[in-house]
Amino acid sequence: MKKNWGKLLAIALVLCLVGAFGASLIQSNFGSVEITDVVIRTSAGEYTGYLFVPENATAENPAPAIVTSHGYLNNREMQDLNYVELARRGYVVFAQDAYNHGNSGVLQDGVGSDIQHSTAGMVDAVEYLYELDFVDNTRIGVTGHSMGGGYSNATAAYYSGLEKDALANGATAEEAKALNKVAACLIVGNYTLALSQSEDTTGNGGYLCDLGIVAGQFDEFYTGMSGYYGYELLTSENTNNLVAVQTGIQLDGAAEEGKFYKNETNGYVLALYNPAEFHALNHFSPATVGHIVDFFEETLGAPNPMPGSNQTWWIKEAFNLVGLIGFFGAIVPLAALMLELPYFAGLKAEKEIVVPALADKKAKGKYIRVNILNGVICAILILPLLLIGYVGLLNPVLPQDTTGGIAFWTLGCALIARWMLRIGNGKLKGRGEEFGVVVPKGTRRRTLVLALAVVAATFMLVFIADYVFMTDFRIWTLDIRVFDFSKIIVALKYLPFFLVFYLINSLSCSRNCFENWSERKQVLVSVGFNILAPALFLLVTYVPVIFTKMTIFGGLPGMLVAIGALIPILIIPIVPILGIAGYLNIKLQKLTGNIWLAGLVNALLITMITVANTSFSFPY
Repeated sequence: MKKNWGKLLAIALVLCLVGAFGASLIQSNFGSVEITDVVIRTSAGEYTGYLFVPENATAENPAPAIVTSHGYLNNREMQDLNYVELARRGYVVFAQDAYNHGNSGVLQDGVGSDIQHSTAGMVDAVEYLYELDFVDNTRIGVTGHSMGGGYSNATAAYYSGLEKDALANGATAEEAKALNKVAACLIVGNYTLALSQSEDTTGNGGYLCDLGIVAGQFDEFYTGMSGYYGYELLTSENTNNLVAVQTGIQLDGAAEEGKFYKNETNGYVLALYNPAEFHALNHFSPATVGHIVDFFEETLGAPNPMPGSNQTWWIKEAFNLVGLIGFFGAIVPLAALMLELPYFAGLKAEKEIVVPALADKKAKGKYIRVNILNGVICAILILPLLLIGYVGLLNPVLPQDTTGGIAFWTLGCALIARWMLRIGNGKLKGRGEEFGVVVPKGTRRRTLVLALAVVAATFMLVFIADYVFMTDFRIWTLDIRVFDFSKIIVALKYLPFFLVFYLINSLSCSRNCFENWSERKQVLVSVGFNILAPALFLLVTYVPVIFTKMTIFGGLPGMLVAIGALIPILIIPIVPILGIAGYLNIKLQKLTGNIWLAGLVNALLITMITVANTSFSFPY
């Protein structure tokens, strides 16, 4: 049955529109919060963020303000749950793109101050907010997740240090206090390790601001950061000492979750929260959002107070997901309609790639075993190849922190898949037409042009959503966001690695098109085998938590536990990405009768998504 590609494209576009418009309504609190994309020129370079100004914040009635920060490899949009909930409660919010991330510049040695490097711009954001006439600059807070929690910690330490140094040098209490521009600091997915190990337990050695910590019970990083597991937060010696250092209170037993311990000398408080979460769930969690809302309500006071349980950020995420489905759903109809244009008409399939039916149980068993073996080997290779790629492919030419690791792993998986194709299908030589490798003469260039056109047209949807609605298409850690031309140049540098993988992946998926299988079954099997390796890796990583309260890497010493924590988090968005690639492989192969368009589209699309969403170690 011939499909109505125009109708399918229209549905995808409507999904994109509904997703972007709905997300915009929620994040602006139905128009009561003004959102501005701010670019600040600092001594360290260009620094960017979203500024959220609720209608209650005016020069006549200034509002408290909060800086939010994402963690390593992320961007400002990852804090949407926090900026949505804080802004609708009347706080002015600055959601930063930390230096080296998002749209901000890349810090270079010898450029910018030490504090700009250690806080990745958070101090710049505090100074920016401090000068706004609609901000109550006596009530500025900072919060961040993971590395962003480290930025928050460093920011609080910096401003407390300014006040303490001024007092030590003879300044009056009022003069010293004027230097301290942070009133409250909430650290999420990180820990104030240095403060907790201080020997001054009188309450005079802590930060001169209200302090809070949110640490998941199953946080993968916690042994590496603080010498104990997340589920021991409230009972550890470190935390008991932290309470004493910050407040002067000597605990007899475990700390109480959510209790505000008050320093009777200076009036500052300390609160501890210990939700049953992994590290990555901190920025996709109603529990953590509730703790953040409650902490700042207690310490800064919300102009429009609401219970912490009153949350709408998840509605924004639902709309973002609708847009994400529309984004990927537009690709195949776009390609099909472009194939109707005279220039591309010769690329349409004359016949499908069809593999003869699995003749018997022996053939079926071999087919399943080969594909499972491929997934198992690629899962085993995740840790070593990502590490090798991270170390070996990070330089001024290939400037992104983790993209090189992912690229090197995909290259290894491509070689394994090619080997498995040989085992499962025999010699490939002389069978190019059967494997969908042979294309009519003179069509290769047009296939490449078509792939570029499809990818460019699809990304236009993201740019329209960003320009009109200031939203993107996302869910949790999978984000399709805008980028500038310089990142296209960076993507071209990594493209060869991804191109090898996705062309061979397209070839592998073509082997799932047996003549007695429906198209739906072909798609489902291709998706299933495509996600097998990362899914196995994540299962092996996280299933032990059920029995041991830690991941399989939880008992590793020192920095090894941080490596074992970071890599699974990197793998989480790869599961849906590879599933989508499997879907596109089958659908695009049906249109062209060969593997090339599918492989090119996936390589171009996924390389650009990857490059646009991670951090840089070198200028680009």
